[in-house]
Amino acid sequence: MQQSHATRNRRPGIEMSHAFSLERLESRVHDKQFDEAISLVFELQAVLRKKPFIDPAELMAAAPQDGERFYLFVSRAAAALAAMFAHPEFALTDARWQRLLPLRALIWRIFTADVQRNGEGVARSLIASIRNERSRAPEDAARKLTLVFSSEWDLPLDLAQMWNFDHRAAATLGMAIAAESYPGSERAYARRNAMLQWLPDAMSGIVDLLEVDVAATWALYMHCSYGDVQRRHDVKRSINVLVRNKLAEYGLTNLPASPPDGPARKRPLMLVFPEAFTSGHSIVRTHSRTLIAARERFETVALCSASAIGDEERRVFDRVYELPESGNVPASVGVIRDFALSERPDVFYMPSVGMSAMSIFMSNLRIAPLQIAGLGHPATTHSDCIDYVSVEEDYVGDASCFSEKLMLLPKDGQPYAPSARLEPIGARRPRDPACVHVAIASSLMKLNPRFIEACGQIARCAPHVQLHFFDSAGDVLALNHLQRVLAEMIPDGAFTIHGFHPYPDYMRMLNDMDMFLSPFPFGNTNGIVDAFTVGLPGVCKTGREVFERIDGAMFMRAYMPGWLVADTKEEYVEAAVRLANNREERESLRRYMLEKNVVQRFFEGRPEVFGEMVLGLVEKQKAEHASPRRA
Repeated sequence: MQQSHATRNRRPGIEMSHAFSLERLESRVHDKQFDEAISLVFELQAVLRKKPFIDPAELMAAAPQDGERFYLFVSRAAAALAAMFAHPEFALTDARWQRLLPLRALIWRIFTADVQRNGEGVARSLIASIRNERSRAPEDAARKLTLVFSSEWDLPLDLAQMWNFDHRAAATLGMAIAAESYPGSERAYARRNAMLQWLPDAMSGIVDLLEVDVAATWALYMHCSYGDVQRRHDVKRSINVLVRNKLAEYGLTNLPASPPDGPARKRPLMLVFPEAFTSGHSIVRTHSRTLIAARERFETVALCSASAIGDEERRVFDRVYELPESGNVPASVGVIRDFALSERPDVFYMPSVGMSAMSIFMSNLRIAPLQIAGLGHPATTHSDCIDYVSVEEDYVGDASCFSEKLMLLPKDGQPYAPSARLEPIGARRPRDPACVHVAIASSLMKLNPRFIEACGQIARCAPHVQLHFFDSAGDVLALNHLQRVLAEMIPDGAFTIHGFHPYPDYMRMLNDMDMFLSPFPFGNTNGIVDAFTVGLPGVCKTGREVFERIDGAMFMRAYMPGWLVADTKEEYVEAAVRLANNREERESLRRYMLEKNVVQRFFEGRPEVFGEMVLGLVEKQKAEHASPRRA
């Protein structure tokens, strides 16, 4: 395997100002100063957020040569954490468990990255104590297991038995396994799929959202889409119940579903909740055009914090009603509800649902007679408070995948916008014609064993292929995990991992590629736009879910050959090998894509149709409400 500059040499230039050091962590654990040790893990989390590709030499006093220090760091960190959790004097009280839960994902990544598997023995011992019917396990055994378990380990896990011991811990562990951002191996991915089938019924035994890991709950809502079982989204119903219980606890009840009374407005009022609407964000690229056009028929008001929207993006709306930056979700929901009670909107529109806790709460509260969700995260909400999903007609595979009614836009009814961060790209660099460079521009969340297995088959059938994995969200721990998984499934020397790059640099690197592969089953809307921008041909796979269907529909909109859109994994591999092995065909496609400027197809269309169709639904609803009165 090769690593790009991003993962091998990236050293962001900020001063050493953090309080974390590996030696300090080891010392605190050795001295049984466990709460101080926990504080140091929080420091490590903060460091990784600021410097995701930090050199481990900055985190420990004595660092060996470059190739060894990462493994030494994670091994020692894992050993210290394992020693803490195994120590007989380390009791996981309610308060300590709640304090540690926000660190769970980081602790898991450390244990998973540790080739010595220091935590596995602790997890095995905890599982054995819970399973032992002859003696009572320590009361905190199940809670500790939620923090030290790794899906990558070959350990028996009986959550039904664990549920009888501690149902809150069992639910938390099941949710955390299903919500992992990157369950890399076949074993870990199979655990996720198993949890997605177990959780919907099991979670009926949870009443209060705060009984479980709240962060895992929000991650599960979104990451369940990356599973590979047919009813992967059923768990959203269980999450929605917990959210509605919490809304009721705070007195945040639904507003009347009837259309607002009083004199007709000049334009009906549309409230919009954009989860993130800053320059270059994917939602701006996919939804800003239709929102701008909707102002012809609606007064549009964005409901978001000041940090969630850029200065230029404010101009998309008539008004921006700013929410507090406190991070207190129920309080912010209350602010929105009060605003809606005062303004009496005709429609509430959410371009995406699932990328923040706030959006999940808002999707479970009625503040307008008509409520519509877009597909910024393309999946059903399973919420009774969302009446329609707005989706282009060619993006729908199986309508039964949605709990909502479908507001079917024509396929040109939601044209995209180019990224505001796009800069001139320049000419391609000369490459060795004997090697075919294949881009895989995908977040870690979308990578899975079935797709990686296909990549391995492609590399074996076309040995001259070099696969380039571009990831924009992982840190040094996550990318190391990816490296180990890829090394097991793809021939040695056939892949390179690239960490985060600024968008203009990423686009220049993409321009130097020969072709691309779109991940499956969850596809890659903006990645396809990026690839087509530089005239890069590629292969995708279609399916019944909307997130499987989008890629193929985009290829068809750009008049790409049908054989590039596969129905099965076998067809996908066959098409990719054909494209990799046939340089003349590949270059012909690239010339066609650039000469015809096929990416422009994604930016052309009728953005006004969205507003027209929403207005039609508003008027229909008002007419239906008025009919019984006249009768």
